[in-house]
Amino acid sequence: MKKILFSILFFTTTILSLSAQEISSVLLTMPDNIILGLDSGQKELLGSTPADTTELTLDRGTFSEIKRTAISADYISLQTSDAGTTEIKLLPLVNDSKIICVIKTVCGTVCDSQIQFFTTNWLPISQKDLLPKIDKDSFIKNDTNRNSQDFENAYKSLDMNPIKYTLSATDNTLVVKYDIEGYLSKDDYKRIQPYLKEEPLVLTWDKTSYKL
Repeated sequence: MKKILFSILFFTTTILSLSAQEISSVLLTMPDNIILGLDSGQKELLGSTPADTTELTLDRGTFSEIKRTAISADYISLQTSDAGTTEIKLLPLVNDSKIICVIKTVCGTVCDSQIQFFTTNWLPISQKDLLPKIDKDSFIKNDTNRNSQDFENAYKSLDMNPIKYTLSATDNTLVVKYDIEGYLSKDDYKRIQPYLKEEPLVLTWDKTSYKL
């Protein structure tokens, strides 16, 4: 609790003056390393209000095209390559200020995400107090007998943690999927599947952190 209160005070002193920002103004100040190859005009276009369609495609020259696939006042989803997407979301805090959540996902045989948090000045924030620890054990059914030989044999195949995070355009939930099927052999997945939760995890933002 003390850590959370400290974080809130920190956010208040650093970003209160920017609390009214929407996704369009956040994009304009976005550092180049968040999405490569965008000039100021392209950032403005990506954040513009859609007229007839959300979809918008821009040419980034030496980089691949970038396509806007979803947008709202506090959210944008961008296809940055054939395999990559970037989602940006403004999350409200208890003091009416906001922070930025950025999720970059790369999909091949499996999808894997990187999640980061920033102030609206684009200063990095540690995710330690904002996001619960998520690993392969988070996706094992609660009633699993972890001492059974069958489970132990199946569990050994989980030597990788491809976890996909997905933000919502309409609310502040965060969907977390363990995208392990494409990594395992058919036999290994068949052995572990009975022990895996059938639905992705859904985390809820309570204006201080994401909660399971």
